[in-house]
Amino acid sequence: MTTPNPRGLLAAPRQLAAWALIGYAGLHLFIAFLNWVAPRQFQTFAERSASACGTLTSLVELALPVVAVLIATWGDAPVAQARLIATIALVEYVVVLFLGALTFLIGLAGFVNVNGLDVLGYLLLGLGRLGLALIAGLVAYQTWTRLGGSLAALTRPSTPWPPSEPPASGPTYGGPPASGPTYGGPAA
Repeated sequence: MTTPNPRGLLAAPRQLAAWALIGYAGLHLFIAFLNWVAPRQFQTFAERSASACGTLTSLVELALPVVAVLIATWGDAPVAQARLIATIALVEYVVVLFLGALTFLIGLAGFVNVNGLDVLGYLLLGLGRLGLALIAGLVAYQTWTRLGGSLAALTRPSTPWPPSEPPASGPTYGGPPASGPTYGGPAA
């Protein structure tokens, strides 16, 4: 009887924990997006955007994906699906940065007749959260590239496209007509 490898026993819980963290962050991001676009009574779109900026760039969205990537790649050997986990974390950070910046800018329009200290707090804390999201995204990107991911590999197909050749027996458009009967005229 063989003794089980302790690394094999630890790899499954690490992978499970990483998937749970990345999944919860994605679910939180989806619910935050729905809360942003869903109309509410007595609240303008700019006010919803200001609220959504805080939700989209919350601590959950900033910390969980990078913690999932670090758990998946921690130790001597990364878990089997570490590159996929890092890819999903990278996509989540791109969405957080895009929607966070968009809601931040739209939310600025909602500050009408408010205290200047509230506007200053919104500016500083909003830009700080976007900066933290950028740093966490860079950590996820560097880990993803160390695991073998590259942006060039995303743009080229995994299998080459077959060469495009004109059909052997088909009508040619724009050229002289093929030999055959001409309709409406005498047959040759």
